[in-house]
Amino acid sequence: MNVRRAEIVRDGFQYLEGFRWHGGEVWFSDIPLGKVYRMKPDGSGLNLALDEPIHPSGLGFPATGETLVVGQADNTLRRILPTGGSVVVADLNDVAVGANDMWVAPNGRAYISQIGFDLFTEEPKPSHVVIVHPDGTIETAGEDMWTPNGIQLTADGTQLVVAESFANRLTLFDVDANGGLANQRVFRQFEDPQQEVLDGLVIDAEGGIWVAVPFEGEVRRVAPDGKVTDKVKTHTEGHLGITCALGGADRRTLYIAAADTQMETLFDGTARVEAARVDIPGIDLEPSLLTRLTSPLKSALPLSGN
Repeated sequence: MNVRRAEIVRDGFQYLEGFRWHGGEVWFSDIPLGKVYRMKPDGSGLNLALDEPIHPSGLGFPATGETLVVGQADNTLRRILPTGGSVVVADLNDVAVGANDMWVAPNGRAYISQIGFDLFTEEPKPSHVVIVHPDGTIETAGEDMWTPNGIQLTADGTQLVVAESFANRLTLFDVDANGGLANQRVFRQFEDPQQEVLDGLVIDAEGGIWVAVPFEGEVRRVAPDGKVTDKVKTHTEGHLGITCALGGADRRTLYIAAADTQMETLFDGTARVEAARVDIPGIDLEPSLLTRLTSPLKSALPLSGN
């Protein structure tokens, strides 16, 4: 087991989510402040992409060059405008409660997770993944999912990985030719229902899944065989590890959203971007659409769960 501790890259935030590496920069949302930022790998050059009170969360980047964001405040999928505002692309109120993280395929198809209930006033209940197709059609997929959260397609686009926060598990789906989801199965089940709540995730070039485990203050790498091979701890003991992205020039820097907060007052703490060097790079998410769709690279994840 390789265990590392992250270093501080930049602080001064409130509660960060939606980490993505795009265009040579780290992108992320500060949910309570209504801001989406992008910054250089070393933490310099912080730029504001969105400033709007929509509780922005998941981010995605279709091949058209647009930037999509999930608005938690009103359960919407939005497109960020050059002015720093946004416009609604899809209303998710009929299919989601607390729309949250997101992965966007090159053709613009968005896979969106959700909390599924009011996190502060209700007991957990099962929900599903939401798919917004390029033509605007909305559908749901998955059964008995307990707060689907971190979400990403594999490198070849044939499987979707979802972290279920309150089921303490990583779940796989097969992706069909039309972008629909089938063959739902458990890839990795964690045991401690209190401590091993899962959050954001990112997949590396060998099919390993880095998944945030907030209450353990760490991000774990789960190998394709289901074994945990690496852990990166937040810089300060007791800080939560919320989500992650692989970036940097060689894609071997694991960026982590670290939060100094408590569940009861989740959005009232402080947050920062932290990072640690890791051995296996992230997958290349930014080739041309043609290359992406015709690439012979296949997922390293198994076709059946462990």
